[in-house]
Amino acid sequence: MGEESKHKILKTLLNGEMCACEIPQKIGRTQSNTFMHLAKLVEFGLVKSRRDGRRILYAVKDGRINKMFKIIDGR
Repeated sequence: MGEESKHKILKTLLNGEMCACEIPQKIGRTQSNTFMHLAKLVEFGLVKSRRDGRRILYAVKDGRINKMFKIIDGR
């Protein structure tokens, strides 16, 4: 979680499932950078993906991630 891009991706996905094509713009990163970090988050078991036609949708896999961000953000 030390990498800022992964942090931003997870916080973005806490708002709900999102198409991979929308995430780079939301976090202010390039498409290739975002996809590299998404792949790692899936590998780590923090994010899940599913195909919907031609789109790949990503979502937070574990509800405890929301609790983690509340602790980090001091809420």
